[in-house]
Amino acid sequence: MWGDTSFFGVIWNLTWGLAALSVVALLVLFIRRLIIQFFQRRRDRRRAALQDLVFRYLEQADRGEDPTPLDLRARDQGLLLSVASEMMRGVTGAMRGNIVRLLNVHIDRPRLVRSFERASGPDRAKLAARMSWSDAPEVHAALNKALDDRSPDVVLAAANALIAAQQPINLMTLMPKLEAREMLGHRGIRDICRKVAPANVAALFTLIDDPNPAVAILAIDTMSRSPTPAALRRLRGMAQSHASVDVRATALRTLGLAGDLDAAAVVTAALSDPAWEARAQAAVAAGRIRSAVALPKLAELMRDSNWWVQLRAAQALAKMGDAGLAILEGLLADQQLRPLADFALSERHAA
Repeated sequence: MWGDTSFFGVIWNLTWGLAALSVVALLVLFIRRLIIQFFQRRRDRRRAALQDLVFRYLEQADRGEDPTPLDLRARDQGLLLSVASEMMRGVTGAMRGNIVRLLNVHIDRPRLVRSFERASGPDRAKLAARMSWSDAPEVHAALNKALDDRSPDVVLAAANALIAAQQPINLMTLMPKLEAREMLGHRGIRDICRKVAPANVAALFTLIDDPNPAVAILAIDTMSRSPTPAALRRLRGMAQSHASVDVRATALRTLGLAGDLDAAAVVTAALSDPAWEARAQAAVAAGRIRSAVALPKLAELMRDSNWWVQLRAAQALAKMGDAGLAILEGLLADQQLRPLADFALSERHAA
């Protein structure tokens, strides 16, 4: 059969050969799975044992005793760091301090840095998130270096670890790195910038004038929680004349969040902005600062060509006291505007 050189003989031999290869491949995959499961079970057992050792260490420390050092193997470093990091998420005060003490005693920090530098992808981001406990300069240096990483996840993890370790982050230095990696719109970056904002007031004041609208928007959003009077003055000008509609809209949003009463004229003027995004944010801001001078224009915007502008105008009118409510109640007779007016009034009563 195997020596048959006819066409059908060749086909027959090829079929059997492929079948044999399939069986071998399945056998290899099966053996590989068994090996992976074996090592995973061994890892899980060691992890459970480490958890018991850590709990015993913490109990001794909590009683005021000098804890017995853990009996660790060389490969236990990563497991210990994983166990301790998970425990630190839910504890504060003395308990957290005891966990940090345990890690300082048992984690080889130079080895940790080497492992971090060799790691790649998700493992590198995961390890960065577990390094926030350390006060070692070499660990902080490695995390700062990771802010240049190509992976957004690694950059986020490293930045949050530095913040948790109370290490300074300079937004003037960080922003170009984020811009180069197209990370400026990432929600996690916005949260990081807000966390470091108190130490970067001067930087934010500079960054709101960045030629890249994405940088300016992020800087404006970052300072929105506690803008300085000087920043508010700058934002009023940007809300009126900045070339980017997104920057104008973000500036208007911040003026409203800040309750900037001095921005009433700017906000009212922005209700006539050519871009609907800016008109909508101006309406929201007018409602927040309760600008009476904006009432006539808000009433006009109830007939705006954009539905979102109509909605924001209606919601703003509902916040403007008796005068705004009277306008909305008058619009109930208009068949076209009745649903929006009724919705805004119902929101007002529910609040």
